[in-house]
Amino acid sequence: MTIAPNPTSNQVRWLQVWSLASVQGAISLTWIAYAIYLPKFIEQVFAYPPSQAQQFAAVLLVIESAIAAIVEPLFGGLSDRWQSWYSSRMPIIVAATLAATAFFMGLPCVVIFGGANDVTRLILPSLAILWAIAMATFRSPVICLLASFAGATQLPLAGSVLTLVGGFVASIRPLATSFILGLGAPATFTIASITLLAGVASLRAATIYIPKKTALAATPDQESQFPIRDFLSNLAIVMLVGAAIGVGIRLLMGDVLPRTIKADITGFTGLSFELLMGAALIAQALLALGTGRISKFIDNKRLMIVSLGGLILALGLLSFGYGAIAAIILILWLLLCLSAVNNGMVAFALTMVPKSLSGLTVGTFFGGLSGAIAIFGYAVPKSAALSMSDVLILTAIAFLIAGLGIGWGDRLTRSIPLKV
Repeated sequence: MTIAPNPTSNQVRWLQVWSLASVQGAISLTWIAYAIYLPKFIEQVFAYPPSQAQQFAAVLLVIESAIAAIVEPLFGGLSDRWQSWYSSRMPIIVAATLAATAFFMGLPCVVIFGGANDVTRLILPSLAILWAIAMATFRSPVICLLASFAGATQLPLAGSVLTLVGGFVASIRPLATSFILGLGAPATFTIASITLLAGVASLRAATIYIPKKTALAATPDQESQFPIRDFLSNLAIVMLVGAAIGVGIRLLMGDVLPRTIKADITGFTGLSFELLMGAALIAQALLALGTGRISKFIDNKRLMIVSLGGLILALGLLSFGYGAIAAIILILWLLLCLSAVNNGMVAFALTMVPKSLSGLTVGTFFGGLSGAIAIFGYAVPKSAALSMSDVLILTAIAFLIAGLGIGWGDRLTRSIPLKV
């Protein structure tokens, strides 16, 4: 059985969308703080040199991504059940947020009060993994709420707000790492925790204004009409696309863009790499608003396929090395196309299954994304060892697979339209 999106409602609930974006931004902020301070914590507790601490932190991040690949679909599906039973996902979101905040605040406390001893060396990585698990339990239930805040044809437009906020928050790392380190771990972790709790509180308050009948609830009769086994092929495509996009974005933003900026643009402009990288992330965030508007006139899956094709084309042109001006133009083109992909990826997942499985499909998408990043991080622990041409080819292949997967998904959902 396949499904096509039901574009019966074109309304976007902007208050709720912005509340959801605040939670997404807060999640990103906590991960930025964690990624900046984790190597510092390891240095203090394990008495490792900086290079070895970075390697240990990278291993922990790979383990956490692998765990998230399992946890995200599991708790996304569990939130669907909770929604069908209690007409709300908020209890599971609030409980997981409180647990994540407690683990998160425990990290600097362990380092400050535990000292460098065998007990602390056991507690620190264990607590880090527990925190990552807790964070993974509520991301899918939160993000799938987008389907109840916007009609099917408006999902990419609503998703552009998430991309906008996420891009601005992501720019904090290259632009403000020194400032964050200057604040100290207790202050940084406290600010990030308060931001996350405030974001979830605002989301909870905003959802009160949504009538129960428009929420993501499914009656028992609806559940029996759409069992998971009827959508296994759709979920497999969602996981494939998530994995391909995950690897592609990891290579593009972690290798292609930094290498191009360092090689062609820093010397040309005289600006620092950190400033240029931060500017690129902000540009991508702003471009998301434009591509979100375009999605109102073009089917999301088709726009994503075209954008992925644009990414592949730009990657191919980058391999010829035309100079700084061409590199700047190509980077802007890459960021434009990537913003359209970021806007539409959650919408793609949500329109592959009925609303009663929205948590599961979003969890499956992010599970595929996290799992692919974990496998890539294990198989290629030092992507810097790859040549630029190898990185460009691998990135293009990842985006090609994502485009083929979206095309396959579009064909499936159009073959037997099912209104839900």
